[in-house]
Amino acid sequence: MNTCDSPMIDAATRRGFLRALTALAGAAALPPVHAAEAATAEDAAAAIMKTGSEVILIVLYPGFTAMDAMGPEYMLSCMAGAKVRFIAATRDPVKTESGFLVTPHLTFAECPPKPTLVLVPGGAGGTLQALGDATLLTFLRTVAADAARMGSVCTGSLLLGAAGLLDGYEATSHWQTIDLLALTGAKPSRKRVVFDRDRVTGAGVTAGLDLGLALVREYRGATYAQGVQLLGEYDPRPDFPAEGNPATANPVMVKLLNDMHQPFIAQMGDAVRQARDATP
Repeated sequence: MNTCDSPMIDAATRRGFLRALTALAGAAALPPVHAAEAATAEDAAAAIMKTGSEVILIVLYPGFTAMDAMGPEYMLSCMAGAKVRFIAATRDPVKTESGFLVTPHLTFAECPPKPTLVLVPGGAGGTLQALGDATLLTFLRTVAADAARMGSVCTGSLLLGAAGLLDGYEATSHWQTIDLLALTGAKPSRKRVVFDRDRVTGAGVTAGLDLGLALVREYRGATYAQGVQLLGEYDPRPDFPAEGNPATANPVMVKLLNDMHQPFIAQMGDAVRQARDATP
């Protein structure tokens, strides 16, 4: 079910859904609450109507992992007043790791001043190639000087690090590449989401959802974030609860995946070193 298809939803958007909740509450269209609950309901309605003016840029490059970008985009675009935009070197559609195309809203040359957040997704072969993309790394360094916060999901942190933007910062990455962060001057962390001053990094792929929700909480507060989580029905219950973390997963599977990807991880390490050495 897509709640945004309801005729009650203003402009058929996720943010419109949040606005509609308060409109319905004001019109007494929601079920009545007991007097003891009234203040809480009113506070909640006020909280989910909180607006802002954040400018959030999600960087695209050929071969990025779609979930790394789309997970945070869903959460962040629920914030009323926020402008969430995809940005790339050109306006040409960018092919994701799995082959479909995403069209950027902006080019690097059209980057708005003082963005609130610039977020870099990760990938596999795409990130490996991006580590050698001087245009991309130069943009990241340039925009970092103007942005309130730089962030990443998965191996996107290696791109931030290669651009010289994680020196002395605690940061995370995909579990198979997290140790490579040390090559960039970062302090590797096994946390799923890491906030360190004006940097925020998320672990592999699905951690982008957690990162996005944590940022909604940062910008709009806990109650607003709870509404976004509920709207997205973000209630993960995987069939194999322990298998999503190498610390608790079947050791046989951990070894298998590490053995399969060892040549790629070595390539990634070489690319990180070369990019970091070339960083001014």
